[in-house]
Amino acid sequence: MFIRSPKELALLISNQRKKLKLSQAEVGKLVGLKQQTISEFEIKPEGTKLNTLFHILSAVNLDIKIAIKDDAIITKNEWKEEW
Repeated sequence: MFIRSPKELALLISNQRKKLKLSQAEVGKLVGLKQQTISEFEIKPEGTKLNTLFHILSAVNLDIKIAIKDDAIITKNEWKEEW
């Protein structure tokens, strides 16, 4: 599965949480976060700290794998996307 935005990632994690039949509070408790933190991530993931993201991923038994895009290898002087 390719994730191309914070919202897509949050949706995937939320779906995994529900698949595991875990509440937001239970996920938070597993890794020492508040239920409100889990809720905020699922609603507006753009502001989430990386450390928090990795805690949430751990609680719902997910890992991240980073891969180079197949369509082109980016060199240090060329970008395919504008930020």
